[in-house]
Amino acid sequence: MKKFLIFSLLISTISLANESIGVGKDEKYGYEIKLKVEKESNGNIKNIEVLEDNTKKSISKKAIPKLIEQAKKKNSADIDIISGATYTSEVFIKALNNALKN
Repeated sequence: MKKFLIFSLLISTISLANESIGVGKDEKYGYEIKLKVEKESNGNIKNIEVLEDNTKKSISKKAIPKLIEQAKKKNSADIDIISGATYTSEVFIKALNNALKN
């Protein structure tokens, strides 16, 4: 039982080390997106979760899944801006860059 508990603690510690938070802000409109990025042991992006988003919901609900897909595919924040969602895309990219730096 003790070995299992120690192993469980070790696994959760490793998992936490591969997660980082990033915030992106736009000063003009006050938009902000907060992301949690989970990386695999080799450093590749495993998952991106939006924790907070105060951009226009009608735009972000369509754009953010596409941005996440691009980021995971390219394993980078060097992704294309979504047409019609420029500010949302820019704030997302800033948040992703900040998360990947951590």
